[in-house]
Amino acid sequence: MSLVKSLNSGVSGLRAFQTKMDVIGNNIANVETAGYKSSSVTFAEMMSERLGRAGGGGDSSPQLSNQVGLGVRVSSISRDFSQGAMQSTGRSTDLAIEGEGYFMVSDGGENLMTRAGNFVFNKDGMLVDQAGRSVQGYIADSAGNILGGGTAEDVRIDFENVLPPKKTDNVTLAGNLNAGTSVSKVLQAQSGFTTATGDNATASTPINDLSQTLTDLSAGDVISFDVTLNDGTTATISHTYSAGDTVGDMINSFNSGLTSAEGQLSLIDGMMNLRSATMGDSELDISNVSVTGAGDINFPGLQTIQEGQTNTQTMSTTVYDDLGQAHSLMLEFTQVGTNEWQYDARFLDGETITSGASGTVTFDELGQLSSDDMLNMTFDPGRGASTSSFSVNLGDSQTGTRFTQYAGSNSAKVISQDGYTQGQLIDVAIDGAGQVQGIYDNGNSTVLAQLALAQVQNQNGLEMVGSGLFRATSAAGEMFVNTADSFAGTAINSGSLEGSNVDLAKEFTNMITSQRAYQSNARVITTSDEMLTEAVNLKR
Repeated sequence: MSLVKSLNSGVSGLRAFQTKMDVIGNNIANVETAGYKSSSVTFAEMMSERLGRAGGGGDSSPQLSNQVGLGVRVSSISRDFSQGAMQSTGRSTDLAIEGEGYFMVSDGGENLMTRAGNFVFNKDGMLVDQAGRSVQGYIADSAGNILGGGTAEDVRIDFENVLPPKKTDNVTLAGNLNAGTSVSKVLQAQSGFTTATGDNATASTPINDLSQTLTDLSAGDVISFDVTLNDGTTATISHTYSAGDTVGDMINSFNSGLTSAEGQLSLIDGMMNLRSATMGDSELDISNVSVTGAGDINFPGLQTIQEGQTNTQTMSTTVYDDLGQAHSLMLEFTQVGTNEWQYDARFLDGETITSGASGTVTFDELGQLSSDDMLNMTFDPGRGASTSSFSVNLGDSQTGTRFTQYAGSNSAKVISQDGYTQGQLIDVAIDGAGQVQGIYDNGNSTVLAQLALAQVQNQNGLEMVGSGLFRATSAAGEMFVNTADSFAGTAINSGSLEGSNVDLAKEFTNMITSQRAYQSNARVITTSDEMLTEAVNLKR
């Protein structure tokens, strides 16, 4: 009977809109639930009953199907996976995903997915959710490298972790050396050292091959002279000859008797130069040149060719040996020519620099570095540490910072060095790629782990299992597990939680329309009941 059909249609409407109210109520109840995704209901007409065909006579008459529906049913309950608002919490282990993806958590037997990132470290150093499930990720190797895309595992941090010391390999300088001031006093030979062929001597020229060597020197002969220093005192410097010694060997011996602050000798175009490295007027002088032994050298006399105040830029840093012991390094650049600077390195605690302690750097007419941009030094740290070498880099090509010589102020300084002493882990931080950075009490940090994220082809195919957790099903399609920085447009915000994406205004509107629809379907039932009563009364 058709009245029974209308009763059934009304009942189906009550059921459908009761389901919608259940969904609306659940959405409103979870308006403050972290990572919650709102649901919505769609309806579909139930099967129809064909009553017959309507139409005119003849084969060409239009034929219409006369059908009546039998009610409504819930077609689907789907979720809105749009981004929820970021809510700041200030806790470093509260994490929110910006973009697509899910955190992966495991209870030891099954991996589940969630957008709720309210995690904590437990007593064992495991990063877990509020129910104790372990957050999944990738563990870094000893160098802090992460290989994403492999099998994710529990993220566990050893809070007793100690970062071993690292010796300094690179010291980087940047800034400007002032090209506009005068240079220091220079004493230079009136006539230079030459070879028998008349060529200027070089550092590799044997002493006995000099045209100034009147009688060949023998092993044990001593060349010496007195140097009057700026403070008025006199120092005697000497070289004891050994077979095959060169001009460079002789100058190195002379320099070993002087500190970089007192002055240094060098050979330029065959001429021996003694250069002051002291601010103010220079009083350097050389006297009493002599050779003790069988040999004899006509040592060129020296004269002042340039005098003035020293243009010096001093900078310092701390370098570390392989045991993590700190050593205070001072670098001093002194202008010795229009585009030439002498550098001198020394350790404030007296450690010996065995090579690379001094040299020169040059610039072109545009103030750009024209000599090698790397100065190599080796020193003996002592205190049980091994001999250590490091490079002083003049500028940093990776960041574009330069080491220049322009007219202006001296601004050159040490901008970085890559060594450090041993460090104890004191805290962790999580960056936008989900990398768990260990922070140590020596001021350094290193990557300890990286969180894994999962993405699926069809999010509405995920099965909700409660507590903001989802289980991947075949309807969700293929799952992709990797790190946040491997997924385009995805990042992790530390110190925030993703809020619910429930729109209260929309939910209240849906609640009003659902209430009216429910009332209307109830009225269909009561009206059909009254009509059925009237039909029954016809028999009286």
